Amino acid sequence: MKKTIILITIFLLIGLKINAQELTCSDFKIGTFYIPTSDEMKKYKITSNDSISEMTAERDLNVNRYVVIREKNSQTEWKNGIGNGNPTYEILEWIDDCTYRLTYDSSKGEMDEMTKWVNENNGIVVSKIKIEGKCLFYDATMTTNEGQKISQEGLICVE
Repeated sequence: MKKTIILITIFLLIGLKINAQELTCSDFKIGTFYIPTSDEMKKYKITSNDSISEMTAERDLNVNRYVVIREKNSQTEWKNGIGNGNPTYEILEWIDDCTYRLTYDSSKGEMDEMTKWVNENNGIVVSKIKIEGKCLFYDATMTTNEGQKISQEGLICVE
């Protein structure tokens, strides 16, 4: 009887250990994710020469979160859920396991002025700050052709 209880306890502990494994950057490469919106997401840091300033962008209050379907080298982003409005199509160029360059895919639809401008400035480099729970905290930085750096911190979470 004692052996049975000990074996059951061991199997339960092994099962808990397997389920409690921490996520890595690889867990954020393919799948369905969400990006929650917050006031923090509308803050941008702008570095130009020796000066640093902050900018706060308008946030669309109708958007509660973005849903991201990510494949190996592309992702599709939906506002408030899959099938809700027109998606944004993006190309991912992986620099290393935790860093990629994001540009917009002009072959899948018309781009607005902002997405064209991002592409003209070589896209946005997204890199990991940390992984906590089901979320990856990131820094997204674009260096403009004029040498100005525009960065924003955010997070993306496993659905």
